[in-house]
Amino acid sequence: MQKLTRITLSSGEMAIYLDGWYLISTEPGDRADGLDDIITGLLSIPGMTLQDIDAPCPAHEDWCWNDVADGVFAARQPDAGECTVAAFTDRLSRYPADALCCGTFWLREDFLALDASLTDEQIRLAMKVAQKNHDAAIGLNWDVLQMAIDSVKS
Repeated sequence: MQKLTRITLSSGEMAIYLDGWYLISTEPGDRADGLDDIITGLLSIPGMTLQDIDAPCPAHEDWCWNDVADGVFAARQPDAGECTVAAFTDRLSRYPADALCCGTFWLREDFLALDASLTDEQIRLAMKVAQKNHDAAIGLNWDVLQMAIDSVKS
């Protein structure tokens, strides 16, 4: 399933995003007829849905659509400490099922394999520590998980 998002600002400007990715927008004073045609065409694709969002026009002069989109789509991003299957599923749902991706995730059982005495609350906190301090050059590995566990148990 793919999702179109049409953002209409209080100034009348409009932008279209596909699964959170910018497609096209109007400039001040432009008519939105062309965008409506694009939306109509894209909605003919099976599984395509449309979300309409009204938003205030940013107050500062040098705004860009990414400024607006960050606010619109931020609610769909998992919190840095929200380590649940639901949060990951929600994030992945922004992309088509056949989109290429690469990643690793760790489960409760993985933390228990390192320290069987952990409570669910300690696991939640250790996951939060690991995710918050994630370094892409190192990744999340057994050593990083152990350091996160050690930090919540000390």
